[in-house]
Amino acid sequence: MAVIACIELNNDLHAPTGSYIESRFKMTSSYLTTLAPDNETNAKAQAKIRATVGLPVILLMSLSLWYWDSPHGPEGLIGGLIVFLLHTTYIFITLFVAVRNRSFNAARLVYITAVLDPLMLSGWLAVLGDAGGLFVCFYLFTILGFGFRMGHQPMWICQVSSILGFSIAMLVNPIWKEHPIIGFSFLMLLVVVPMYATGLIKQLRDARAHAERESQAKSQLLAKVSHELRTPLSGIIASAQLMEAEAHDQSVVKRAKTILSLSEDLLLEINDLLDSAKYEAKSLVIESALFNLTDVLDQVYLTLESTAVAKGIEFTIDIDEEIQDMVQGDSHYLNRVLINIAGNAVKFTEKGKVDVYLNLIESGSDYYRIRFGIRDTGIGIPKELHQHIFEPFFQASQGTTRRYGGTGLGMSIAKEIVTLMGGDLLLESELGEGSHFYFDLKLPKVLKTSQKSAVALGVPVVYGKKILVADDNSTNVVLIKELLERDRHQVTVANTGQEALDLLSVANVDLIFLDYNMGDIDGATVLQIYRFGKLDTAPAFFLTADTTISTADKLRDSGAVGILHKPITSDGLRQAIATIFESEAVMISTTSAPASLKPVPAQYIDHAVIEDLQTLCPRPEFLTEVLENATLDIERNCNGVVTALGAEDIMQIHDSAHALKGVSDSIGAVRLSILAKKLMKITLWELKSSKDRWAKDILEARTHSVNAIQNILSNQKITNAST
Repeated sequence: MAVIACIELNNDLHAPTGSYIESRFKMTSSYLTTLAPDNETNAKAQAKIRATVGLPVILLMSLSLWYWDSPHGPEGLIGGLIVFLLHTTYIFITLFVAVRNRSFNAARLVYITAVLDPLMLSGWLAVLGDAGGLFVCFYLFTILGFGFRMGHQPMWICQVSSILGFSIAMLVNPIWKEHPIIGFSFLMLLVVVPMYATGLIKQLRDARAHAERESQAKSQLLAKVSHELRTPLSGIIASAQLMEAEAHDQSVVKRAKTILSLSEDLLLEINDLLDSAKYEAKSLVIESALFNLTDVLDQVYLTLESTAVAKGIEFTIDIDEEIQDMVQGDSHYLNRVLINIAGNAVKFTEKGKVDVYLNLIESGSDYYRIRFGIRDTGIGIPKELHQHIFEPFFQASQGTTRRYGGTGLGMSIAKEIVTLMGGDLLLESELGEGSHFYFDLKLPKVLKTSQKSAVALGVPVVYGKKILVADDNSTNVVLIKELLERDRHQVTVANTGQEALDLLSVANVDLIFLDYNMGDIDGATVLQIYRFGKLDTAPAFFLTADTTISTADKLRDSGAVGILHKPITSDGLRQAIATIFESEAVMISTTSAPASLKPVPAQYIDHAVIEDLQTLCPRPEFLTEVLENATLDIERNCNGVVTALGAEDIMQIHDSAHALKGVSDSIGAVRLSILAKKLMKITLWELKSSKDRWAKDILEARTHSVNAIQNILSNQKITNAST
């Protein structure tokens, strides 16, 4: 039945009428629910266990058959050879399907192997002599294995198959006929033990699921709260900076500086919350790029020196003179770790000094081993609290929390990041005698003589692939198409999910870029239907403006090879393509000098984004085309948002806001992007009392943003005419 459904769907995919979505969507969606990522992972694990355990057991049973002979005589030996060939072939086929075949159906494989695993064992027991009793235990091993990994239904199917297979073995093997009591006792075990284990397995799976839900809910809450706090905080900081710059009254300036100082502290705590949520969701990724350690330490000094001076303590930076070359690593998170630890040192030190140092431990031809350390003369930490200090939300005492503030997340996140970098954050401290935090990292280095060529290498580039881009935002389509065609890719464009499926049904492509939130069918559904309808499918990346952890997890579990967050960049596309076609990638320089542009109001359009756009393509009219398309998309999506606000259509508000954020990010429309991001998460209850204000804000931001774009277009036309 499943094969017929697959053939019918595949035939429909090759009929470009588009009507198969409506007729097959419910059937496909329900069937695809069996393709849970846990099933796929467990099916692969089960196949590997079947090979690592099954092959040695087959060897032992073969030796037993050879040493003790078969009760069936020569015919039994021939039967044993047949079973040996069937069993080993079966193991290798299931291993290949699970590990190497990208389009295998995990649920189908689970149910097939639940039947065949015990039947293969039954075949051995039918031809083995007395030694067969040694291997009956593998029935239980197989049954319980399916229960713990796959759940109740596969376990029950495996149990029934085991009972049936062993019963047949008892009927055809004279050894079991001579000892029926022993055979029936084994049958009782196959009936009773799995029945008893069912309750235990259910409790364990329920407990695990509950723990995972609780952990995921906590991580999502942390991420949501962090994101929601950052937006108003950005406005507070911007307003305070304007107050400080424009005020003539020194008391107002002083208050503005106080607001800025407190805002910076709050921003650090919010970043800690966000990083904690990312780490727990396994989405905190350490990047690798070329950087200078001196620059990192300079940033630490500039960030904390003024606070230290205000407290009357000395703050010093000490870098080993032998560290001369640039290194490869994640400068952002290394900076976060050092600022977190050094910031705590400054916070908890009332007199004396705080010293941040880098000591060279070992220098190889292509690496440094460096000790990063922070010493202070602060309040110190009792020895019994040294291990607890790295636990999330831990504070040495309630008095410390009241006096110094903070969430207690900083040290926990610092240790997690250092661990991801391959180090171990350690502590030496005595109460009242200060603290010493340190960690060692091995960092690849680039010699000064090679730095120029290393920088010139830039990013890996792959040329000449057939690529499908599906996005209902015309601005994004123009940008992505231009970026891909610059590397000589053959680009096919789809403006809807339905159109993408029609194109995929008749065209063979090497790679797919799918917008997650298209109007008719979302990208995840498009990918699932495409993978279900074809055996040989192309890898796909999702494009989305939604950076939440829950969305990332959902997309990652949909079968895509990766996620690209908008705005899409040239380097991002190239890196993504290079991960798929690694052997074909070549390194090219990305250095280019952008033409000068007149500044535009930063509140509405980010000038740096416009400059980046201009460097993407040498054609003079490229920027004009992108901005004209963006203007149309902005007006269309803003009108869609305003109409949905009037109708209080919360789903349409979220969809239109998501589309608006995508185009706004692409051209640096900062104000519109912020408003769209808020509307993507607004609830109906929040909307009831504020829809008029939201509509006014959207229309005002649209007007100013479009005017700013028109100014850029005017300047661009003058520049093009002069050249």
